[in-house]
Parts: sequence; C-alpha cells; structure tokens
Amino acid sequence: MSRNPTSKEVTKQAVLAELEGLRQGRHARYQTLIGRFARCPELIQAAALCAAAVNATARTYNRTSLDAPPGWLPPVS
Repeated sequence: MSRNPTSKEVTKQAVLAELEGLRQGRHARYQTLIGRFARCPELIQAAALCAAAVNATARTYNRTSLDAPPGWLPPVS
C-alpha cells in the first residue's frame, strides 16, 4: 500500500527543509554580499570604526563630509 503525501505533509516538509537551510546558512538572503555582511560581527565592527574615523577626520579639519550615493552602503544602526 503506497500512500500519497497530503498537502499538509508536503507543506510541512517544505517548511522543515527551509528551516534546515536557514540553520545551515544556505538561505538565499545569506548568499548576497549584504547578507553575508549582516551576519559577520567583525565586518560590522570594522565598518563602524571606519565610519567613526571618517567622522572624526571631518570634525578635525572642519570639513563637510560627503554622503555616499543612495544604495551604496548598508544602513548603519
């Protein structure tokens, strides 16, 4: 007797497969450059230090800092 999986079972298996992919870091959103950046605390800290250095330099020399073009940098929290 072969049993065909029900819609509910198929959905459950799809959800479990996606959760396993998330657990292992294989989800599509982690395959982009920004996705990998967002998961790496060292890169986030390095970017924050770089931004702080640029701001300190701008204050030291009393210059107006230039904003990056829209969409070039991820949002800083």
